[in-house]
Amino acid sequence: MRSLIFCTTCKWSPAAKTGPDGQTGGETLARAMEALLAERGRDDVAIERQACLWSCTRHCNVWLRDDRRFSYLAGGFEPKREAAEAILAWFDLHGASDTGEVPFRTWPDGMRGHFLARLPPVRDPAP
Repeated sequence: MRSLIFCTTCKWSPAAKTGPDGQTGGETLARAMEALLAERGRDDVAIERQACLWSCTRHCNVWLRDDRRFSYLAGGFEPKREAAEAILAWFDLHGASDTGEVPFRTWPDGMRGHFLARLPPVRDPAP
């Protein structure tokens, strides 16, 4: 299963909890992603929300989750469409990889400098 999980309690910016519309940055970014996917007619990416991903040193965090490949936690995004576009472009490259490792030279510019952690896939325990 692959999904994008947005932190709904993430701040709008380093200094502001909510934006002009009263929404958190994480919720705004999740909505931007949903709009982008709908506009492109895509139903192959699950969008989920989670209150606090415990990476509060950065705002607008998203977990790029995959149960077969490496998963990634990224943050420090501006809650805007451009960030959603970069996240989706990187996630598509990730999905095309057998392991979830994306060569740095292919990363969209909007993803550079945003990664916080790489998490291995869950493996079945040995008998």
